[in-house]
Amino acid sequence: MRIVLNSKFFRALDGPGLGAKARELGFDGIDVSVRPGHPVHPANVETALPRVVAAWKAAGLVCPLATAPVTLIDPAAPEVEPLYAGCAAAGVPRVKIGFFPFTPGAEYWALVEAGRRALEGFARVGERYGVQTVYQVHSGPVLGSNCAGLMHLLRGLDPRWVGAYPDLGHLVLDGEDYPMGLAMLGDYLSIVAVKDAYHAPRPEGSEPPYVPRFVRLGSGAVNWRRALGALKALRFDGAISVHTEYDFDEFIIRQVGYAEAMPPHLEEWARADAAFLRKMWGER
Repeated sequence: MRIVLNSKFFRALDGPGLGAKARELGFDGIDVSVRPGHPVHPANVETALPRVVAAWKAAGLVCPLATAPVTLIDPAAPEVEPLYAGCAAAGVPRVKIGFFPFTPGAEYWALVEAGRRALEGFARVGERYGVQTVYQVHSGPVLGSNCAGLMHLLRGLDPRWVGAYPDLGHLVLDGEDYPMGLAMLGDYLSIVAVKDAYHAPRPEGSEPPYVPRFVRLGSGAVNWRRALGALKALRFDGAISVHTEYDFDEFIIRQVGYAEAMPPHLEEWARADAAFLRKMWGER
C-alpha cells in the first residue's frame, strides 16, 4: 500500500518542489493534477509529465494516477489523446476523468447509458496507450455517488481499462456499508481516495439543520478501522490518495469546481493525515 498526495492544492510548486514537499509531509508519491494553472497541464502534459515523473521516481516517489479536470467526460475531447499519451510516456498507469452530472428531472437510466458509452470511448483510448481510466465515487448530483451507483456505470466493461475509484469520505455522506460497497467493485477496484466528513450543525432555524463538512482524517464520521479492514479483506494493496480537503462544506465543493480554494492548515493537516492513515493501516 502506498499513500500518495493529491496535488490540487499544491499547484504553486514546480515538479521537483512538489516531490520534495510530498516526501517532507510523509507521502510515498503523488496523485498529479493535470489541470489548467498547474505545472503539468493539458497543453504541456506530453512533455512535462514524463519529465516530472522521472524526477519523482529518482527520488523514490511513485505516481499512480493523473487527475484530469472535473469537466473531462468526453473521450473525443482534443485534450484526451495528449493526456493518455503523456501518461503512457511517463509510466503513469491511470487517469481519473471528470463526473457525469445528474440534472433533476433527467431520465436516470438514459444518463447511465450515455456515461457508459463515454467510458467505453475512454477505454478504447486507454487500451491504445496501456492506461486505465478510473471514475471516482463523489457524493451529490453526479452519477456514481456511491459504489452501487458506480457499478451502474462500470459493470460489464473491461476492468483492465476502466476501474473504480472509491472515496471513503464521500461514501460516509451518500453512503453504504463499507464492506458491502467495496465488495460490489470486485475486479474494478483500482485505487482509493480518502477524506473524512461529518454532518455539522448549522445555526438554529437553518434548513437543513446539518450540512456535510470535510475535515482532517480521524475527526469525521468515517469508521477507519471498518473501512480499511474491508480493503485489507479484499487484499487491496494499491495506492491510497489523500485529497487534503479540510473545513469545507460540501455545498462549496459541489458548486465551485470541487474546492479550488486553499484549505486551512494545509501542510500541517496533510502531514497528520499521512501519519494517521499509515498508523490505522498498520493496526489492521
